Amino acid sequence: MGGLAVDVRILFVADDLYPGFGGQARATEGHIEALLARGHEVRALAGAEPRPTEPPAGVLVERLPSWRLGAAQTRFAHPLVSRVAPHVRWADVVHANTPAALTAVVAHLARRRGVPVVMGVHTQLETSTLQAPLIGHAVERFLTGWYRYLFGLADLLVTPTPYAARLVTHFTDREPAPVSNGIDLSAWEGLSPRPAGGPVRRLAYVGRLSPEKRPLDLLPLMHELPEHYRLTVAGHGPLEAEMRQAIVRRGLSSRVEMLGYVGDREKLELLCDTEAFLMPSPAELQSIATLEAMASGAAVVAWGYASSAVPSLVEESRGGVVVPPGEPRRQAEAIVALLEDPAALAAARENARAYARTHDVALSAARLEELYEGLVAAARRRAEGAVARAPARARRGQLRRERARGRGVPQGEGVRT
Repeated sequence: MGGLAVDVRILFVADDLYPGFGGQARATEGHIEALLARGHEVRALAGAEPRPTEPPAGVLVERLPSWRLGAAQTRFAHPLVSRVAPHVRWADVVHANTPAALTAVVAHLARRRGVPVVMGVHTQLETSTLQAPLIGHAVERFLTGWYRYLFGLADLLVTPTPYAARLVTHFTDREPAPVSNGIDLSAWEGLSPRPAGGPVRRLAYVGRLSPEKRPLDLLPLMHELPEHYRLTVAGHGPLEAEMRQAIVRRGLSSRVEMLGYVGDREKLELLCDTEAFLMPSPAELQSIATLEAMASGAAVVAWGYASSAVPSLVEESRGGVVVPPGEPRRQAEAIVALLEDPAALAAARENARAYARTHDVALSAARLEELYEGLVAAARRRAEGAVARAPARARRGQLRRERARGRGVPQGEGVRT
C-alpha cells in the first residue's frame, strides 16, 4: 500500500470504457489497474458496449444504456439513478473522467451523501469544435457554460499536464492538480529501440484517423521529404478510406503504409522501430500515443499548435522538434535536419525515453492516492463533526419546544379577530 492507511473504495465514472477509445478511456483504464495494484477497491460506471472487453479481475463495471453521436468516438451513457445510486453509497470517493450527464448526476448524488468528487479534465473545446466546424461557435458557447457548471460540482479537478491546468482556468477559478495519464512501462519488457540510420528513414503516426487529429496533413509533408523517408500509419477512424484514396491519388503508395488497427504489442514494436513519431493533431491535453512513442525511443515531431500540449512536452523533454503547422516544406526541412544529424537524433531519442520514464502510471496512481487521502480524511472529519453535533442540536430543539409550550395562549383568553 501507499499513503493511505486503509483501502479506499473508488468509483470511476467514464461513459466510454472497456473498450474505450481515446486518451480519456486509456487513462482511466491505466489508473484503475495501477490503483488496484496498490490495494484499493474499484468499481466503474460506463456505457453499454456492443462488444465489451473484460475489465481487470475484481473490478465491477455497471453498464448503463448508451449511444454514440454518429461517427464520433464519444459514447454517452444514460444516468439511471436507480442503478447509479447504490454504487455512490458504496464509494469513499468518486473519480469522474467524462464531462457528460452521467458525471453530473453522480456528482449530485455524491454531494448529498458527503462523498468527495474528483473530476479529471480530459477534453478541450477544440476537440469538439474541430469535429463540427459548421456549428463550432455554437458548440463552443454551449460547452463553455456546461463545463463551468460541471466542474463547479467537483471537490478537486485533476489535469494530465500543467498545460491542461492552464486551459481549465477558462472554466473555473480552482487550482487543479496535475496528474499524468501515465503509461505502463512494464509493457516494453523485451523491447528496445532499433538503431537509427540505414537506407530507409522510418517515420510513424499512431492515432485515430478523424478530422480533429489532422492525419491528412501528413501527406503534403511526405511530398516534401526525400524519397527514402517512409511513413507507417497505425489506427482507424472515419477518415481511413479517404486517406487511403489520397495516398494513391498523390502517388505515395510506395512510401506510406497504412496498417489499420493494431494490437498493443504490435503498436509498441512499430514504435520501437521508428526514428521519428509525427503528431499533427491541434488538440491534445497530453497524448498517450506521444508518451508511448517517447518510451519506445522515437524522437517526436510536433505540429506547433497553441491548442496542443505536445509542443510544450517536446520542448520540456528536448525529445524532438516543433514544426510550423500548414507549412510542409519547412516541416520537412526540420525533420531532415534532425534525422541527418546523428548526434542530435541520438540525444533527442534518449531524452524522449528519459522523459517517458517520469510518466510511469505507477507514479500517477501514487499521486492520486495522496489526493484521495486528503479528500476522504476531510469528508470523514465532516461526518464525525456532524455526529458529534447531533446531540447538541437535539437538546436545543427540545428546549425550543419546551419554551414554545410555556408561551402558549393563557387560559380563558380567546383569539382576537
